[in-house]
Amino acid sequence: MRFMHHQRLGRTQQQGASTLVLVMVLFFIMAMVAAFSNRNLVFEQRIGSNYYRSALAQEAAEAGAEWVLGALNGDLVGPNCQPSAAGQRFRDIHLGIAADRSIGRNIQNTNWEVAACARNGGQGWQCDCPANGVVTLAPAADPDGRIQPMFGTRFAVSPRPGVVRITVQGCTDRLSNCRNLARAATNNLAQNTLQFDAALVSALKTPPASPLTVRGSVDLGTVGLGLHNTHPDTGGLLMQTGQAEYRGSLGRSSSTPGTPAGSALIRDDGSLRRGTGDDMFRLFFGMAPQTYRQQAVMREVRCGNADCADALSQAIAAGADLIWVDGAARIGSNVQLGSPTRPIVLVVNGSLQMEGPMLLHGLIYARGDASWSNSSGQPARLIGALLSEGDMVAAGTVDIAYDAGTLGTISNQRGSFVRVPGSWMDATQ
Repeated sequence: MRFMHHQRLGRTQQQGASTLVLVMVLFFIMAMVAAFSNRNLVFEQRIGSNYYRSALAQEAAEAGAEWVLGALNGDLVGPNCQPSAAGQRFRDIHLGIAADRSIGRNIQNTNWEVAACARNGGQGWQCDCPANGVVTLAPAADPDGRIQPMFGTRFAVSPRPGVVRITVQGCTDRLSNCRNLARAATNNLAQNTLQFDAALVSALKTPPASPLTVRGSVDLGTVGLGLHNTHPDTGGLLMQTGQAEYRGSLGRSSSTPGTPAGSALIRDDGSLRRGTGDDMFRLFFGMAPQTYRQQAVMREVRCGNADCADALSQAIAAGADLIWVDGAARIGSNVQLGSPTRPIVLVVNGSLQMEGPMLLHGLIYARGDASWSNSSGQPARLIGALLSEGDMVAAGTVDIAYDAGTLGTISNQRGSFVRVPGSWMDATQ
């Protein structure tokens, strides 16, 4: 009996040892699985963090691309890129657009960016637009430790007329840190470089060939509307009208030497009468009125029944070159709108009534009837051209002088910058 008891006890001890070994092996396997799972989790977290930072850098670059297009089509700005009456237009600071539509850089500096913006916590973007092109933006660290993405932009000359190459670099930290590869690797920074071409869409696709172009009838008045065009390339053309006859006198008008004023006319012009007023608009601007109105550089003004002179003057003072008046407009003040170096495009989406003396530089387009009266004895003068989809009536001393240089500036150097389709490239690091 004692022998059998010892035998059973030995077997129990052996089974307990085997169970202990098995449990230890299972624990070891479970520990290995947990360690491997934890390693995979850390690895996936790092991958996810890298993806997040890379996406953030790409989004910063995309935001910079949209920002720089908005800046190129914007009004006067100060050094902080905010609207400023004492500032300059962003495009005028950095880009020089020649008469042949070629675009060059006004500032030749060695710095990477001509403008930069940084995300300033919950307060949006903080930007730097120095007039000398030397960006010194260095945002303070976020007190909550949040990521502060940043982007910088620069311009390059393109061989194609009317096109500029734009490069935008986005970073999850300061741009100087992203460009230092060792520092970027140590701090797990990401950057994205985006390049695209921006083209200048002309504000005036086909300049008119005469100082006055009217789809309807023309009444020059008893004194005689003074039409002046001595430019030989246009043949000294004074007026184009969709009607066969006109009223009034051309006695105050002047054409090229040796050309009688009465012979410098195109009457019953089928290209003006054909279709609707929208077709006439497309003939000169190259796009539908609503498309032209919605372009980025256009500034819209509403005058109602009031004198539109103040609203127009304020828009021009803020940097506007293309102005759209929604509805009829009346200009009844002795003002100067535009200048020889900054001619304007004024589109009135209705009838236009001008009263009294004033000096205008640029192109005026009325989508309805147009009238201009001046009995003050002071000069009332438009240097450029006037177009009307309706009728034109003049009274008193009024002069419209055709200026090819003014219209050439509007056609070749004014308009909106837009992305060129298919020009997008990027490189992520």
